[in-house]
Amino acid sequence: MHIEYADEFKQSIKKIKDKIALNRLSNLISKLEEAHNLKEISNVETLSNFPFTYRIRTGNYRLIVEYLDGAITILLLKYAKRNEKTYKKYR
Repeated sequence: MHIEYADEFKQSIKKIKDKIALNRLSNLISKLEEAHNLKEISNVETLSNFPFTYRIRTGNYRLIVEYLDGAITILLLKYAKRNEKTYKKYR
């Protein structure tokens, strides 16, 4: 699949110092590139009220992705501290 990266994701990835977390994220992005659809990826959940927006869990981080017409846009990378308002502002 084709993957695009939002500016907010690019900024947040630069702040991560944990090499294990960076390795997990790198592996996940590689899997996304090789996959034909999101069903092939584990830990994917649809965000309620946002039909084309998904959360992918990897360790303590969550990728928020938008999947439209076979292309993925990675919107956000969030650390595990979250509540009901965490994802609300992104759609």
